[in-house]
Amino acid sequence: RQRTGLTDALGPPTSPFVSLPLAAGPATRDPEPGFAPRCIRTPMRSPCCLLGALVAVLLLSFAICDGGGCELCPVGWTLHRRKCFWVTSKSSSWRESRENCSHQRAQLLVPEDQGELDFLNRVIQKPTRYFWIGLSQPSVGMAWTWLDGSRLDESRFNLSTPNASGACGALREDRIISETCGSALAWICQKEAVLL
Repeated sequence: RQRTGLTDALGPPTSPFVSLPLAAGPATRDPEPGFAPRCIRTPMRSPCCLLGALVAVLLLSFAICDGGGCELCPVGWTLHRRKCFWVTSKSSSWRESRENCSHQRAQLLVPEDQGELDFLNRVIQKPTRYFWIGLSQPSVGMAWTWLDGSRLDESRFNLSTPNASGACGALREDRIISETCGSALAWICQKEAVLL
C-alpha cells in the first residue's frame, strides 16, 4: 500500500500515551458488543510526568514555608502549629468518627492546649454544633483518656458533664463536654503536617 501526504513525511502518529488492554470479566462485559473500548490510555511514566504530578500536589495542598522548611497539609485540611486539621460536615457516632480519621491516616482531635481549641473555634465558626474529639472514659469511674493514652488534665481543659451517661468527649465552642458515644455528631481529625 502506498502512503501519501503529511503522514508519509512524519511517519506513523505518535502519542504520549500507552494503550493497555482492559481486564476481561463479567464486571467489564459490554451489554452491547462492539461499543466498549478495548484499551485505555494512561500517561507514560517518565521523570517529567512524575515532576509534574509532584508540582500539582504541592500547588493543590496547603503549605506554609519559613526558614526551617515547608509544612504541608492535604487539600481541604487546615494547618496550625505543625498539625493538619480536618473538620467534617457529616455526622456519625464516636467510634465511626474515630474509624473515619484512621482511614485518613489521622486520629480524632487531641488538643495540645486551650489555644488550639480557640483556633479551631475560629475555623469552625459554628458555635452551636458539637464535634467529636479523641477523648473517652473507658468505663464508669475511670479517668477520661485521650486516644494517645494520656489522661485528661482538668487544670488545662475544663470538662463539662451535661450528659452524665456520656462516655465520649465532644467539643462545643471553647469547652469539652461529655456526650453519649452513639450520638451522631460531626468530628475533627488531626495529623502531623508533612515537613519538606
